[in-house]
Amino acid sequence: VAYSPDGSKLIVTTKASSNALDVFNVGFFGTLSPAPVVNTLAGTVPFAVTFDQGDHLVVAEAGPSALATFDLNQDGTVTQIDSLASGQTGLCWVTTAGLLLFTGNTGANSTSGYQTSPSGQLSLLGATHTDPGTVDGSASSNGQFLYVQTGGNGIVDEFQVNTNGTLAEMGSVTVVGAAGGQGIAAT
Repeated sequence: VAYSPDGSKLIVTTKASSNALDVFNVGFFGTLSPAPVVNTLAGTVPFAVTFDQGDHLVVAEAGPSALATFDLNQDGTVTQIDSLASGQTGLCWVTTAGLLLFTGNTGANSTSGYQTSPSGQLSLLGATHTDPGTVDGSASSNGQFLYVQTGGNGIVDEFQVNTNGTLAEMGSVTVVGAAGGQGIAAT
């Protein structure tokens, strides 16, 4: 679930049940439209969503293990700009870190780095190994640090984000009772 940068739309992924992006209009006082505009993305298994620096909708697609960018139109429809496979397995999560995007590749125990152009075209920057069970990620507010939650053993891997999009491993922290957990936030 994500709000559009201007707050006028709420985007909900429906994953494998209908492989769709449901887009609700957000009205005055935060009320939602009675029904969403349903954008079917057959076979893609849309999972996590975010927006890049150009306000393009970015979707982690678990089916093809790819990242995709879209224009979010005023009427709630989406127009695909680009899609680029990670070369890894189990891509489910996506995190914005400054001008870069990083995915959680659960099946590959890795995170992949991407960059988007001003027009929304994607470039793959490569993959970085993580501890087992890579799920979600979160970046510091300045985009200089990436924290990757790895649910296999309840570990959070810590990386410095270099200006060229590579990651420098800083360490890891075991979170007691977090094995199998999902969801992380950073400030």
